[in-house]
Amino acid sequence: MRKLILIDGNSLLHRAYHAFPPLTTAKGELINAVYGFSSMLLTILEKLGPTHAAVAWDLKGPTFRKMEYVEYKANRGPMDDDLAIQIERTKEVVKVLNIPQFGIEGYEGDDIIGTLARQATDEKKEKDTQVVIVTADRDALQLIKDKQIVVYLPLQNRASQAVVFDETRFVETYGFAPKYMVDLKSLMGDSSDNIPGVKGIGKVTATKLILDFGSLEGIYKNIESEKISKRVREMLIADKKMAEQSYKLAEINKEAPLKINWEDCLLTNYKKDKATELFKELNFNSLIPRLPKDSWEKETEEIFL
Repeated sequence: MRKLILIDGNSLLHRAYHAFPPLTTAKGELINAVYGFSSMLLTILEKLGPTHAAVAWDLKGPTFRKMEYVEYKANRGPMDDDLAIQIERTKEVVKVLNIPQFGIEGYEGDDIIGTLARQATDEKKEKDTQVVIVTADRDALQLIKDKQIVVYLPLQNRASQAVVFDETRFVETYGFAPKYMVDLKSLMGDSSDNIPGVKGIGKVTATKLILDFGSLEGIYKNIESEKISKRVREMLIADKKMAEQSYKLAEINKEAPLKINWEDCLLTNYKKDKATELFKELNFNSLIPRLPKDSWEKETEEIFL
């Protein structure tokens, strides 16, 4: 079976940065985020045993969502300078491990992951492929597809401990199918991304509406239903356009302009001596013994729930 690991680079790097106190090399280079990311990456590769892997990154500049809604993520301040200066070093680590990296102007890393996950599982010949999305961002839960696309959510900034969401676990947690995660956010909004949703509607009301009518479209088609109270109906009608716009903002784009190349994503032999040299330069002495042999082949841990 082919197992493709898609890693949200920005999400893991951000976690690593806040998980470790400031660390510097002998030359004074700040590397706490690089170290944390590298440690988590090695844990993920060892624990999940993928046959293929890729890392997706956000790039600087506005995305299509920002062009759609200028207030999108407007509540977030700029990235800490101490984190920003560690991005290129982190990408250097990924490169020396011979793992492909993707970033597209105008798109977020989530869109890259969503596109690669769709392509990897859409074709009939790919039925024996499992995609594991590694991220700390629950937005990716909307991409879950039975047990074929699952989401690995590291806990407490440690990749060795995680919650793995397949469709069954998602339904047990939220009460509805993963595809309706976008509808939930279009109603209740998302303060972390500054997605407004429908003013006055929270998670409980939004969940009930989805359970009663399914999609956002289904809710508005049944806006006169007796299951919708007068107060909720008035809020839905007043913010219909905002709900529809929030849906567009919350939905991961699965049609980003890139195409999966299985050969490029294959975890093949890498040059361990080069990786060791870089790790020594970064003073990652404790991580060197955790580097795999020149071959990536290893036993695969079953992560199906």
